[in-house]
Amino acid sequence: MKKQYLILLLVPAAFFAQVKVAVNLNVKHTVGGVSTFERSKFITMHSNTTDTEWDGDNQIGDLRNNFLNGLDVYLGRETGLITYTLNQVAQDPARAGYASPTDIASRGLSSRNSFAAKTNLAQYESRKGGMIFGGQLYPFWTGVGQKPTAKGWNIANGTATGEYMGRFMKEFFGGNGPSLPAFLEIVNEPDYELLGGVKEYTKTIAEIANFHIAAADAIRAQMPNTKICGYTNSFPYYEVGEFQRWFNRDKMFMDMAGSKMDYYSIHLYDFPTIGGKRQMRSGSNLEATFDMMDHYGMLSVGSVKPYVLSEYGAQTHDSNNQQWSSYRDWLNVKSFNSMLMSFLERPNTIASAIPFVIVKAEWGYNSTTGVPYTSRLMRKANEPASYTGQWVYTDFVKFYQQWKNVKGTRVDIKSDDPDILVKAYVDGNKGYVIINNLEQAVKTIDLNLFDHDANNLTQIVKRYLTLTANQTDLQETTTTSPITSLTIGSESHVVLEYTFANPIAIDRTLDETKYYADDYLKPIVAANTPVVYNVNGITKATYGEAILRIGVGRATGKSLVPVIKVNNTLVTTPTDFRGDNQPQRDSFFGVLEIPVPYNLLDVNNVISVQFPDAGGNVSSVCMQVNNFSHNIRVLATNTFKYDSQISLAPNPASDMVTLKIVEELIGSSASIYNMQSALVQTEKLSQLDNNFTIAKLPKGVYFVVLKKNNTTMAKVKLIVN
Repeated sequence: MKKQYLILLLVPAAFFAQVKVAVNLNVKHTVGGVSTFERSKFITMHSNTTDTEWDGDNQIGDLRNNFLNGLDVYLGRETGLITYTLNQVAQDPARAGYASPTDIASRGLSSRNSFAAKTNLAQYESRKGGMIFGGQLYPFWTGVGQKPTAKGWNIANGTATGEYMGRFMKEFFGGNGPSLPAFLEIVNEPDYELLGGVKEYTKTIAEIANFHIAAADAIRAQMPNTKICGYTNSFPYYEVGEFQRWFNRDKMFMDMAGSKMDYYSIHLYDFPTIGGKRQMRSGSNLEATFDMMDHYGMLSVGSVKPYVLSEYGAQTHDSNNQQWSSYRDWLNVKSFNSMLMSFLERPNTIASAIPFVIVKAEWGYNSTTGVPYTSRLMRKANEPASYTGQWVYTDFVKFYQQWKNVKGTRVDIKSDDPDILVKAYVDGNKGYVIINNLEQAVKTIDLNLFDHDANNLTQIVKRYLTLTANQTDLQETTTTSPITSLTIGSESHVVLEYTFANPIAIDRTLDETKYYADDYLKPIVAANTPVVYNVNGITKATYGEAILRIGVGRATGKSLVPVIKVNNTLVTTPTDFRGDNQPQRDSFFGVLEIPVPYNLLDVNNVISVQFPDAGGNVSSVCMQVNNFSHNIRVLATNTFKYDSQISLAPNPASDMVTLKIVEELIGSSASIYNMQSALVQTEKLSQLDNNFTIAKLPKGVYFVVLKKNNTTMAKVKLIVN
């Protein structure tokens, strides 16, 4: 059933190139066995049930209930309690530099009893689906720059840190206390303060790795089943110094301490405004970061270790010392959306992703300058004029309001523009289509939504998040008319919530698998000289598609359009990729996504990458293979010369239809295909108005394809009811 709805524009739609987006509601999209939208992983924030910032003089009476239950949000991360407790706990009198087990147990019992006494909190424990507990760098860190606890003693080493953390987890959770967190981060951003040259990085990351090894062993001695994360990297810029940053930091940590970590914990931030520059990670840079870690993981240990993204969003350095503004919130919210769209492509390897949103962050208020903390869910009602009044929502809440209902099974959706990120989910009679624009330009979307049962649409709720007059603007509208065309503004985001008369049948499949090359990170040593990789062990179905993902790190100004051959056959290389070309960075680091004809793939494949100029590196090579149960791409996204010059009426129909054509198509044939690509009927077109019966066709969706001299000239969709 084709959805039609035209959004009127002040600027003619034809001014913008149209982006084609096709949705197959009946096709389940599975990645590594995962096909569901897990809100507890992805719709999260930085807080805990016991966080006192939920309380206070709020304009909303029960803030926890309004936000967590009302918008279906999950609690994600807590670094305060475990750090505060270490600062207060006594040193073990028998072991210098170790926390007193007796004092930890006593404080844990008191904390559990306090939680039990606050009977209203237990109802929110279900909101801790993927809760992370972690320590701040100090006083946990025992290397250079160590700081004592508030009680004046220094923790001895990584083993002492781990023993304290394990005992904390054992004593503060369970019984009449809160539920045990799902993950434990050892320290937060231990690399944040590490400045200097390559030698210092090498030395310090080795210290960080050894610290994590000792801490992890000691944690497991107390709590064997604890899921441990590290090293909470704050700046994973692998390409710096011709990838010396990769070798001297993340690769070193993976090699030394990777086997001790259940998850790699990293932080990912856009820099939309830093020193007057725009340096975005969203888009191809984020893809290259993941692909490099994934690829190296496959080569080194034979698997991709999953990730905990315990912070992500935007760092707005140029406005951090200013009062609250809706525009600064926008810089964060747009990054939440664009990064989340990439994270949702990895539901099997991302265990938790937490946008950096604090409830009130009163601890970050600067009493000297009168400037509040930036990344807050709540603000004072009179901000920015003054830090007074009741607590009200900042515009961060609009991110959660936009995603509030999204859930269900992931289904197939495809965009022909890499800057338009798309996802779709089905839950019973509900469908959700999500579209994000990475570009700083208006885009017009030609939206085709396919449902082979021709399910009747009853309503569409559109939630559109954009920037209007420097204000974060969430517009919600409702229509009963289908949608075929919409516009989406610069770096804006839309969620379309469909309601149908009946549940949607998901009876076809798309199974996605990534196959990594047998080597990685090869230099581009000479112009027009191939860099060769082998991608082996590919399994294909009868139908499918393939996308070659090439990670590239090159100096600004170098070519980003290589000549690509797959099994010695030239394939077309797109000139566009996700996001911008990173002009204000020292170098480009991103993934080029190149469609590969499915029939070119063998079990074992040779990939040749050739640039017209020397310099830089091919950092990763991955073949993404989507195997279909049916030919789900049959005519769904193809367009033909005479599509707009033919018409079929009535449509839907049950008996007789009239196909109107133009003179050039007289003498052509009309072939009717079902959604399984089977030819079910053929008609000769001998005049401008051609009548034929469809009475014998079962109810469903069909394509009428016009061919002349074996060339497809036009197509139109037919709904039989």
